[in-house]
Amino acid sequence: MLLGIDVGGTFTDAVIIEEGRLLAQAKAPTLHHDLLDGVLAAMDQVLAGIDASRLARVALSTTIVTNALVEGKTERVGLLLLPGPGMDISALVPEKPYILSGYIDHRGRETAKPVGDEVARACLELNGTAVFAVAGKFAVRNPSHEKSVADWVRQQARPDFLTTGAAVSGELNFLRRANSAYFNSAVWRHFGRFAAAVRQAMIKRGINAPLYVLKADGGTMPLAAAESMPVEAVFTGPAASVLGVMSLAAPTGETVSLDIGGTTTDIALWRDGVPLVAGRGAKIAGYPTAVRSFWLQSVGVGGDSLVRREAGKLVVGPMRLGPAMAVGGPSPTVADAMIVAGLASFGDAVLAAQAMRQIADGDETPAQVAKNVLAVAADKIFAAIVQMIAERVAEPVYRVEDVVHGRPPNPGSVIGVGGAAAGLAPLVAERLGVSCIVPPEAAVANAIGAAVARPTLEVTLRVDTDQGYYTIAEMGLRESLPQKRFGLNDARELAGRHLAQRAAQAGISVTAVETVFAEEFNMVRGFTTTGKIITCRLQIKPGVFSATGSEGGV
Repeated sequence: MLLGIDVGGTFTDAVIIEEGRLLAQAKAPTLHHDLLDGVLAAMDQVLAGIDASRLARVALSTTIVTNALVEGKTERVGLLLLPGPGMDISALVPEKPYILSGYIDHRGRETAKPVGDEVARACLELNGTAVFAVAGKFAVRNPSHEKSVADWVRQQARPDFLTTGAAVSGELNFLRRANSAYFNSAVWRHFGRFAAAVRQAMIKRGINAPLYVLKADGGTMPLAAAESMPVEAVFTGPAASVLGVMSLAAPTGETVSLDIGGTTTDIALWRDGVPLVAGRGAKIAGYPTAVRSFWLQSVGVGGDSLVRREAGKLVVGPMRLGPAMAVGGPSPTVADAMIVAGLASFGDAVLAAQAMRQIADGDETPAQVAKNVLAVAADKIFAAIVQMIAERVAEPVYRVEDVVHGRPPNPGSVIGVGGAAAGLAPLVAERLGVSCIVPPEAAVANAIGAAVARPTLEVTLRVDTDQGYYTIAEMGLRESLPQKRFGLNDARELAGRHLAQRAAQAGISVTAVETVFAEEFNMVRGFTTTGKIITCRLQIKPGVFSATGSEGGV
């Protein structure tokens, strides 16, 4: 039995799923001043009459990290960088960094040692700073300098928490790793308080099931692992909607999915039944990071979006002042328009009609105003989809495979989930000229996605046969090769063993494993092949445990 909880901008949803059947569902208002209260209210409702001891897992999709960033509830980070020669990225990171000496070259060889006195001066200037981040340019090929600097910081500043760039990501991209390490430390304390509160709540309710948190790439990770890597929990709401769509509708071909909630619409594009992934990592607060995520776009249109006239023109969103007037809210909303149009049946229809009269132009009837409001809302979502497709087409091409097989997205259907999907998704599909599906349990799709999301983890192995070593950046390993003759298949096997080891340490079962990236090329010196550079990244494949239907079977 699985418990899934999704903390959205308007509602917190909870579901109970057993063997692919949706047994129970509940909604509670999201309390932005105290997210945990909303989580507990939804959880208590959904567990009414259910033996909590039967729960095998609890999975959360939470906005706690995103909200901390948006609301400025992060703390100052001591950011120490080892960039070596080359581009100065000081202006491209969120905090003024301290630039240190020491350099690892592109082969993972030490060319200049870090200087302890520089670290000591940085710690002195950062007196009172409780969290730090350390990142080196080629640390993924040799993490020794990051480790040395981190040890010096721990000795001299005694921080509460410290993140190293190579631990966050095994990919080459110094800027993205530096930003990821920064944000991981910046939200660590805020996420830790939330995690501690969730544990206490589970104990009080007699729930002993393992706790998981949804990641931006659609996988889940144990809550304990998320406490040391909270940056992975950014953008989990949109990721939950993708997993919910996967579970409820099993997309095929090219599709666009819309999660239309109370505050925003999250858009994802699918190809061959698989959601497209952000090419090089998510952006957080406008800064590029190495956080692997689905390729998503959010637009400020939802059921509770404010509707008004500006210079005589009908405008929808992105603000939300409260719920629909039909349920006592202060201003006209998209949901009021849906009620008047006969696309929703909650609240007071008379109050909804009054809301439409407030924004009528001349002698327009409430029905005419409602139709126009929904058209404007659908047009905003349609425009965002068109923009997403244009951005995908304009992306730089890095691989021959993309040149040969790449093609622009061309969705042939729309799948809508979320509370406002029934009213808006068909209108967006009509604008695209394609069919539309709104699954029966669309209103709680995100909580379903969180409940059934599989745990995932990755390792990046890099081999230099000329020098006879390999590295696993995420695990901080730099070891000698186990044999002289070493090829790509050997690398996959070795990476698989380390992935299983890392998963065991995190308490994650290894299910389907996929190769995210693999390449092998020869090194030539004096017209002679001297060795190979091999890179292989494996991950436990994100996905869902099972398709989901209402009680009674799928």
